[in-house]
Amino acid sequence: MKKKAIIILSCLAILMIVIAFVIFYMVMNRPTPSTMVYMDPQTISGTLGQNFTINIRISNVIDLYGWELKLRWNATILDVVNVTEGQFLKSHGETFFHQIVNEAGYLVLDCTLLGDVSGVNGSGVLATVEFYAEGKGESVLDLYDTILISSLEQPIAHEATDGYFGP
Repeated sequence: MKKKAIIILSCLAILMIVIAFVIFYMVMNRPTPSTMVYMDPQTISGTLGQNFTINIRISNVIDLYGWELKLRWNATILDVVNVTEGQFLKSHGETFFHQIVNEAGYLVLDCTLLGDVSGVNGSGVLATVEFYAEGKGESVLDLYDTILISSLEQPIAHEATDGYFGP
């Protein structure tokens, strides 16, 4: 009888371990929405001699502690007037925001939370860029070399989508 009880308890323990493993596997491998970095609006039309603004947004991110991106455009068509940090990281703690704007038609932006804090989850605005339409034509607003970093200093997988300016 004692042997039977030990066998039953052992089987129950193994069954509980298998169930716990299956639940853990299902939770860790469930499909999650893809993290995106993109322009808002995606397509914008403008008038020669006027300013327009685009937001560089992020969606569905988990544990974002810092980011860096580059943006390229046709410098004979557009000129950057102003760049400001968005509220996404800033609303969750103190940040460091840095920008390099090159007259040849590109900029480098980076931002990070400061201190020993957790990263931010969700969606929001990373930066706002104001352009001046100085020439006729169209231009891709090319987001490239985008980097997202977690609070554990690990890269965050994501997709980046370009924008477009045209008449």
